[in-house]
Parts: sequence; C-alpha cells; structure tokens
Amino acid sequence: MKKKLLSVLLCGAMTASLLVGCGGSSSEEESGGGSDGKTTLTFWCHDNAPWVEAYKEMAAKFEEEYPDYTVEVQDYPFNVYNDKIQTALTSETAGPDIIAVWGGTAPSFIESDALSEVPEDLSAEMKEDYLEPTLGIYTKEGKYYGVPMEFNLEYGGMIVNKKMFDEAGVSYPETWDELRATSKELAVQNGSVVDPAGFMMIDTDALICNYLAMILQQGGQYLQEDNSINFATPEGVTAMEEILSMVKDGECDLENMTNGEYCYNDVYQDKGYMASVGSWAIGDGTGVYELTYGEDYEYVPVPQYGEQMAFASETGWGLMVPANSANVDAAWDFVKFFSEPENLVQHNIACSQLPPRKSLLENEEYREAMPNIGFILDIMPYGQWMGPYNTSAMRDIFNDMFIDLCDEENPDVEAALAEASQQITDECQLSYSQE
Repeated sequence: MKKKLLSVLLCGAMTASLLVGCGGSSSEEESGGGSDGKTTLTFWCHDNAPWVEAYKEMAAKFEEEYPDYTVEVQDYPFNVYNDKIQTALTSETAGPDIIAVWGGTAPSFIESDALSEVPEDLSAEMKEDYLEPTLGIYTKEGKYYGVPMEFNLEYGGMIVNKKMFDEAGVSYPETWDELRATSKELAVQNGSVVDPAGFMMIDTDALICNYLAMILQQGGQYLQEDNSINFATPEGVTAMEEILSMVKDGECDLENMTNGEYCYNDVYQDKGYMASVGSWAIGDGTGVYELTYGEDYEYVPVPQYGEQMAFASETGWGLMVPANSANVDAAWDFVKFFSEPENLVQHNIACSQLPPRKSLLENEEYREAMPNIGFILDIMPYGQWMGPYNTSAMRDIFNDMFIDLCDEENPDVEAALAEASQQITDECQLSYSQE
C-alpha cells in the first residue's frame, strides 16, 4: 500500500487556525466542547504531509459553512496509527470523531463492531454513485461502515523514463507483444541483477494487481461463487508463467520485491525503463526526484494483456466514525460535507487520487487538472472488487509464493497456485463476508 503513504502531489496551503499534533486532548475537547463554545471534532489521519494539508483545507472549508464547529486534525506515524485506532475504538471513553482508514486495514475495525453505521441518506448516495470496488471492504450485512475517499487502482498505467527511451531511439510499446519485445531489448542483466531493467511489475503492490488483471482479461475468474480463491485455472497458470518468464528472460529482477521497495523508483533513478504503478506515483517525479514531466518521464498505459479490459481493485482510503465518538451526528455532517462531489473532487485533485464516484469520471475540473491520467478514468468502470479478503495478508502469501517459484529451476506452477489459493481462502477471508 502504498505507496500512497509516501507519494502524492503537494496539496493546498496550511490553515493557521487548525491544530495538528500527536498529543492528548483536554477533557473539554474529549467531550466535544471547546472554550469558545464551539463543538470540536477530532479527525485522525496518518502523517503523510501532503494529505494532512488536504485534510486541513477541507476542515477549514467545513468550518466556514458550519461556524459552530471546529475540526482538529491530528496525524500519527502510520506504523503506530492502526494500533492507535484499534485501542481508541475499544475504549470506554470517547475517542476521535472521524478516522481516515486504509481499506487494507479496515476489516479489523469493522469486525470489532465499534463503528457507527453510515447514515441512510449518504448510504443511498453510495449505492447509486460510487464505483463497486470502492465499497467492498466497507460493506457488512448490507450496511456501510465507511465512506470511500478514492478509487484505489494499481493497474493500468506505468511510469516511463522518457529520457532513456529517447536516447535508445525506441517508442513506447502499445501492445503486450511490443511490451515484452521492448523490455527484452532494453534490459541489461548482470548475474541476478538487472540494471537497467525493462518492464517492471514485481513489487509488493503491482505484482498481484497485474496478475489478477491478466487472468480476467483472458476471460477467466479467480474469485469463485462461494468467495473462495482459485488461481490454479488455465488462465491463472498462463498468466503466472508469463510473469515468471519476465524474470527468467532477464527483463527484471526480484530486488524490489525482496527489499519491500516499489519499482517506479528505479525508473526515476534511471535504473529502469518502465514500471507499472498507480497514478499516485506521478507526483514523486517532480516532488521527490525533482524531474520534469514530459521531459524526464511520463505516465502512459500498460498495454492490455488479453482481449477484454478487466482488472481487480481493492478498496482504498475512506472515512469512518467510531461509535464511541462524543459527536457522532456532527462527525457524519463532516463526512457528508467531505463527500459532496464539488468538495471530493478538489480533494482528489490535491492528493492525486482517482475519484470514487461514477459522476466524477467525466468531471471537467478533474480532467483538466489531471490530464495525464484520462486513460485510467476510461478503464475504471471495467474493474471488479478484489474480493472479501484482507488484501494485505493476501499479498504476503501471494508474494512469498512467487519468490519461491522464481527460486525453483522447474517449478510446478499449478500446484503452487493451488496451495496459495487454499491458504489465502483459509487465512485471509473476512469473517463478515460470510454473514
């Protein structure tokens, strides 16, 4: 995941009237009342600086429209954030009023039965206007316990090193066959290390997302009617053998996977030509590596593998309201305000997120602000939810299986896929998906 925690375009300016910190709240603040007579809403988030800026900007807008409220944004390091949420949800005293949650970690919070249900009016909007993959993880027994802020997509686009392509005199590939041929032509292998690499998609996020898309684009399906996983289908075996050949042919290596790094960083550092990644990584080129878009790098489509466009997406970031909030109704007023299309689209632009609402896919403001990802918006309706699984745990099992396959001289691909499928089904399926 992302990825998302480290990479986004810079957001709006800081609002001086808002407070950010990791310290405790006073008893007055815990009860929701401030010394100025206003109701204080506490908003928890992780400490990604640009996103904190965007949350504060939204809070300031909310305060302008609802002058009886103050929104206090508190950010925490991600490595302690989820434990802090879990503790707050089970506390007998009031905790935060609003929490920003990553979809991959949301299941444990939903399973705790410590969240306030999304109000009926907002729930109706979600059913009508939100894309299906954005809702999956937040759905329990037909009710919603979180509101999506984005459409999380790790398939469809790739960062390319334009400077290196120009120097090599090679055009960007437009078909899958061209992609493989170009990748082989440009990659340089030295033992187990490939530098520069050709096409890269072997890291903790991109691998499984590309693999699932390759199954679906062949007309296959890995998610069974009973919600069990089965990768050991003809389409699943074919897709896995294709990916394994990328390593065996010397187009890329396992360094990013084993080190927990993301392939797109190699492209920005002139160590690779192409890397599959979500559009959220575009901003790192300018913001982190101080490169120039259109001169040093670009974001272009990953050529489609099969005959039909299809992919799987996990549920991304969303907003939740703890049931033990001292200000549940007011907290939902904030979430509703945040979710209004004119506000949500500005937040998505500020944070380089894909919009979760169907009605925003053709939004002129968004498309003008994000001209480099129009092709991603066009494929979003073809996505399915990845499934009722803890996708973080699912990734760990899948990635370990892949590394083992690469280490074997003559691996039994079908057997490995069958074993991983069973392990994921047994260990990663959400308890509330079967209720």
